[in-house]
Amino acid sequence: MNLLYTTKLRFMKTEQAFTRAAGRLLFPFVLMMLVLPASLSLNAQVVGQKDPVIIDRVIAVVGKYPILQSDIENQMIQFRTEIMGLAGDPRCYFLESLLVNKLLLSQAEIDSIMVTDDEAQREVENKLQNYIYELGSEENLANYFKKTILEIKQDLFKPQKENMISRRMSDEITKGIEVTPSEVQKFYKNMPSNQVPLRPETLEIREIVLKPSVSESEITRIQNRLNEFRERILKGESFTTLAVLYSEDEASAGSGGVIDFQPRSTLAPEFAAVAFNLKGNDVSRVVKTDFGYHIIQLIERRGDLINVRHILMTPKPSIEEKAAIRGRLDSISTAIREGKITFEAAAQRYSEEKDTRSNGGLLLNNGDPQNPASQNRNTTWFEPQELSREVMDAIRNLKVGEISQIFETRDANNKPVFKIISIKSRRPAHKADLKLDYPYLQSLALNQRRQDVLNDWIEKKQKSMYILINPDFRNCDFERKGWVK
Repeated sequence: MNLLYTTKLRFMKTEQAFTRAAGRLLFPFVLMMLVLPASLSLNAQVVGQKDPVIIDRVIAVVGKYPILQSDIENQMIQFRTEIMGLAGDPRCYFLESLLVNKLLLSQAEIDSIMVTDDEAQREVENKLQNYIYELGSEENLANYFKKTILEIKQDLFKPQKENMISRRMSDEITKGIEVTPSEVQKFYKNMPSNQVPLRPETLEIREIVLKPSVSESEITRIQNRLNEFRERILKGESFTTLAVLYSEDEASAGSGGVIDFQPRSTLAPEFAAVAFNLKGNDVSRVVKTDFGYHIIQLIERRGDLINVRHILMTPKPSIEEKAAIRGRLDSISTAIREGKITFEAAAQRYSEEKDTRSNGGLLLNNGDPQNPASQNRNTTWFEPQELSREVMDAIRNLKVGEISQIFETRDANNKPVFKIISIKSRRPAHKADLKLDYPYLQSLALNQRRQDVLNDWIEKKQKSMYILINPDFRNCDFERKGWVK
């Protein structure tokens, strides 16, 4: 959860799926964008094995950015299963991906395209939560890598930030590009029959969401607690320490509540209104937003950008209120099962989730904002791995039309909610079809167009950017000529 208005990212491996589906590597640099250092790869080693020893040397330099042999070896370790399908020397393939990445990074610095530390830290937190889920607990993660959680975060931070900057640069290069319906049809028609991608099973999901209320006494308790912190800070205690100990903003608590430089538009309006009026080392009074209650301290302001730290606390619903919500949902479920009302009508009447209520609870797939080619983006269809873990658990054994058990989860503001869900429809795996899978095929055609534009940009930048390749790698059969000068 974070204070910025950003879409919650799901853990999706769309890059690999897209590569297999398209029959060739599109946007090859993207593969490098979502990776861990090899020391943090979940596939890098078997527990108990000795870590591979990599003797480092500089293999290439792009602008001011070196590419080390360990960088290449790390990618080969992490993606060793994908290496099987690569033609030629896999070291050359991964080197070229890194060359593209560093070329984008170098240009981003020239064009002043930035990613704040806070943005990168939130991405690190998102990734970390998925790795924890994969291994079962923070303790398992720490034991697996023989590092503390803090050390893992530190290892992830720099490559994550660089990858985000590279993505933004590529987005800038390819922004505004579109494909027409006739171009999509032509793209599909020209696709060899043996390369028409297989589409996985997809689902349409409806939900009914109820939100437990919070008592006035609980709100008062939270406000009093934050006022107490404010008084302690004004008397000399460390805001940073209190944020680490008590803030409920997972994205910033570990860094002492710091939210790096942000424009007003990216912050919750109530938060921004107070933060931009702070002076010196002022500590605000309690501020209410959709995320909860905050106190804020100004660190620095640079024109229209502000750097602050905050402590967030959220009032909690009582056990009795949660039980009452479960009771209401149980009654709604029973009425649907007995045929007294349809799931769609019940969602329109009872659901408290405004984003889905008017559509009868039907979920919209917003896709991965970091991957414009998300295959089901802006449709109502989801591949199983695109759904949250809680939803996946709830539908695991459901048939079309059946209703899940009641489960508790968190909304976009990290507040507890209770849900029941139902599978509206299920589409089995099949070969991509222009009628059934137009958005997907459109994304492939669009991605191809972006790739062409990016390749043209790379060809031009290769001529003007400082690029040096180690003699041992100058004979690589790179996809793009021009790396070796």
